[in-house]
Amino acid sequence: MDSKIINIMWSISLFLIGIATIILAGANIVSIELPDIIVRVLGVINLISLPVLAFSTVKKAKSKK
Repeated sequence: MDSKIINIMWSISLFLIGIATIILAGANIVSIELPDIIVRVLGVINLISLPVLAFSTVKKAKSKK
């Protein structure tokens, strides 16, 4: 894969994981009860983004060698 595509995949997945974490943690700290569908959608986003982040991180590490 092209290095530019790997960097874009890494950036997008890191951004999505960060946003989902901030929303969930922020709602928990402020004691806001989020609707169940929002929590589930954010969980699915995390589940999809984590393997993409791991894959792109390994590809980035191998390309630096």
